[in-house]
Amino acid sequence: MSQGSQFKAMDSYFHALLNEAAAPEPAALPADDTQPDEPLSYAEPQSPVVQEKLEALLAKVEQVSKVDAVVSQPEVRVSPAVVKRQPPVPPEWKNIETGREFQALFFAVAGVTFAVPLTELGGIHQLGKINTLFGKPDWFAGVMTMRDVQLNVVDTKRWIMPGQVADEPYEYLVMLGNSQWGLACHQLLGTELLIRDRIQWRTSAGKRPWLAGMVKDKMCALLHVHELLLLLEKGLNIEGQ
Repeated sequence: MSQGSQFKAMDSYFHALLNEAAAPEPAALPADDTQPDEPLSYAEPQSPVVQEKLEALLAKVEQVSKVDAVVSQPEVRVSPAVVKRQPPVPPEWKNIETGREFQALFFAVAGVTFAVPLTELGGIHQLGKINTLFGKPDWFAGVMTMRDVQLNVVDTKRWIMPGQVADEPYEYLVMLGNSQWGLACHQLLGTELLIRDRIQWRTSAGKRPWLAGMVKDKMCALLHVHELLLLLEKGLNIEGQ
């Protein structure tokens, strides 16, 4: 039984007890001219049993009324505070760290020379069969399997010169760091010891975060492998597109 139905049942029972306990009307007294006219009052005391029932019922009704009052109070909901999340701050660009002297590999792509520190070189492979994949950027040549490992081959000329195609086939794959990304190149120019003071280092990312600096004597770009890999993983070319 719901609290409302229980309350109605108690209320009916309460009124029934009151009607049952009501005292009968007093009988009319004979007129007595010798006595002064005084108002008469009569009330028959309630029996102890009825009085006890009334008190118990009143206590129950009062208790139910309090419960209904608590239940009937509207629920107040406080909306949680809206916290605006700030976009993550990109990590500060840092140039590569080298000793005063370090070895670098030089390679050529369509007549453009690049250098990569040997500490950032993952290996060199003779370019073999490449399996193309659909839904990739045009500079993504495909994958080459080497010792059960699939290597991602970058059509380097298309990557550094969007819209252009290499005039001659690539010969080698220069692997970047510990990743599975490799830059296809036309010619390996060997390794050379570089002196840090003879490199024009960049101090900020600018529009070319992949460029660590320029080797003055060779007039070639020194690659920032970490930043280069970030672009490749995002599917972006040398211009960040």
